[in-house]
Amino acid sequence: MKQYSKLRITEKDENIYKALCDLYKEKGGKVGIGPTEIGIRVGRDSYDASAYCNASLKKLIHFKKIEKIDSGKYIPID
Repeated sequence: MKQYSKLRITEKDENIYKALCDLYKEKGGKVGIGPTEIGIRVGRDSYDASAYCNASLKKLIHFKKIEKIDSGKYIPID
């Protein structure tokens, strides 16, 4: 497992977190949000949107700001 001792949440991570929260609220808080949707929301093209988010999503899970649910979707932790 990677060492996260020196990691911190960056501006990119915050933008991805905010996009996830917004999408989650828009969908009524009942379904998880995929990394492609999140990446598109922060301004990436659909072909690289998912890859752009992956490292940040893992970091946000580590810091217990989000949770990964079934089918590779994510939800914010209240």
